[in-house]
Formats: sequence, structure tokens, C-alpha cells
Amino acid sequence: MGEPKQLLPFGESTIVETVVDRMLGAKFDEVIVVVGHCAGQIQEQLSERPVKIVFNPDYHDGMLTSAQAGIRALNISDAFALMLVDQPFITSALIDQVIDAYVQTDSGIALPSYNYKRGHPVIFQRQYGDDVLALGVESGGVRTLFKRYADDIHYVTVDTDRVLRDIDYREDYERALKEN
Repeated sequence: MGEPKQLLPFGESTIVETVVDRMLGAKFDEVIVVVGHCAGQIQEQLSERPVKIVFNPDYHDGMLTSAQAGIRALNISDAFALMLVDQPFITSALIDQVIDAYVQTDSGIALPSYNYKRGHPVIFQRQYGDDVLALGVESGGVRTLFKRYADDIHYVTVDTDRVLRDIDYREDYERALKEN
């Protein structure tokens, strides 16, 4: 991208603000935002929002280290969700759909599925936090848990690709601005 994508304008705010606002509008008890690169700028953008900011000093080692930093900061004992900052298309209603499905299932992991592709957010029973914390940087990340615990996943079928779409390249961002 050439610049921090989370700080790019999106609608009336930035990408990170859009994602955080949608999380705050969902049924989460607490929202933890893990920051690394450009931490000060992102924290400033979110200063008016009721979120807990956690700095990940190992952000340069990849997304797994951010997931681990967030899990270490959890104050709950039931469940947690993982979301990505570059998916501003996921609405509060979609998040709540996954949360509601998680609550109604006996499975320890719930995630949205569109056309048989896994999306976000992913909801985990708290016990899986220890599994995430035990993963090494070369492990392949949180996705490895989907293979290991395939029998404990509840797929929530959704009717939109919003749970899959992210902004990785300039073209993705430009297309997203037109659709927003």
C-alpha cells in the first residue's frame, strides 16, 4: 500500500475506525485493539472510543503475535473473537450473527462461511486461547487450529462475501471506496 492501510480514509472516518465502530456496535463485552506499526497514530484515531489498546512489540513477526498479544490482554473467561483491521465490510449485524450462532452451538469455534470459504470474525471458547499462545511464528498461525480442531467448528453460513473481503492492495482500497 505504501502507507498504513488502517489509517486510510474510509467513509466519514478511517478503515480502523470503521472496523472498531462495527465491533463496538456488536454484542461484544469488550473490544481490544492490538497495535504495532504506527501505534501512536492509531491510538490517537481511537482515543474517543471505549476500547482497550494493547501494543504488540513483536508486530513485525506477523499477525499471530498480534492475536497472542490480544489474548494475553483478555479479562474474560468465556470466549473471544478475532477480527482483522482490513475488513471494513463486516457489519455489526454480521458480527452478531456469528456471535448468536456461537452461543447456540456446543462447538468451541464458530466462524462465518460464504460459498464454503472461511471468513471473519472467528469466535473461540477461551480454552483455545492457550492453543493460540502456544503457537510459534513458523506454525502457520491460528489457521492451524482449524485443522487440529475441525470437529469443534460450527460454520455459520452467511449470504454475503463481506466476511471474506479485505483490503490488501491499492486496487482493493479503490474498489472499496466506490462500494462504500
